[in-house]
Amino acid sequence: MLLDSPVSSSLGQTSLLSGDVLFEAGSMGSIWQLENGALRLDRVTREGSRFIQIVLPGDLLGLELLAAYPYAYTARAIVPSLARRRSLSSDADRRLVLIEGLTQQQRRGEDLVMLRSGPAQDRLKHLLLLLAPAHGPWNSEGQPCALPTIKDMAAIIDTAPETVSRIFANLKRTHLLDARQRQSASFSPSRLREAEWPAGMTRSDGGQRVLSGPSSST
Repeated sequence: MLLDSPVSSSLGQTSLLSGDVLFEAGSMGSIWQLENGALRLDRVTREGSRFIQIVLPGDLLGLELLAAYPYAYTARAIVPSLARRRSLSSDADRRLVLIEGLTQQQRRGEDLVMLRSGPAQDRLKHLLLLLAPAHGPWNSEGQPCALPTIKDMAAIIDTAPETVSRIFANLKRTHLLDARQRQSASFSPSRLREAEWPAGMTRSDGGQRVLSGPSSST
């Protein structure tokens, strides 16, 4: 469902359900800023959609419009999200947006390296930590978190959906994941961040164990 239209917005804000499209590549519109949730930017080709970048709260979308270019990518929500149109009423506003966009690209470039290189379990771990609500207590047990579909997570971390499912099974078996439903899970971000696991984490034979980080009790 495409939502970049006046009827979908209230006071410049647009709510998106998982799977909703904020804007499509090749169209013109507004510069947006994500308030909460997460989106993926895709390059659409004849072969289908190819993941380009993840969008997180505070990120700007559509900066190419400042140069009178259409949207370069399609933006789709991967969890329930809220975006607002960014007001650009002066040259100072435009300069500020460009500066914000530059620092944002540096952060997301670093995230992309973490999401697309290294063992699959480390890539998924980084994705889960990115998606963990920033307003929640970092060390809480069983903090609920909205998750993308298995297919979306696999595309973002560049692996097969079956591999993502096996990693989740191991996370639950090793008690790093308290509960998981179709598109949500409960986990402690601090425990997940500190956890170390051997290279065979993606195997589903149940023979793996998690090594506690330095701050965990033994």
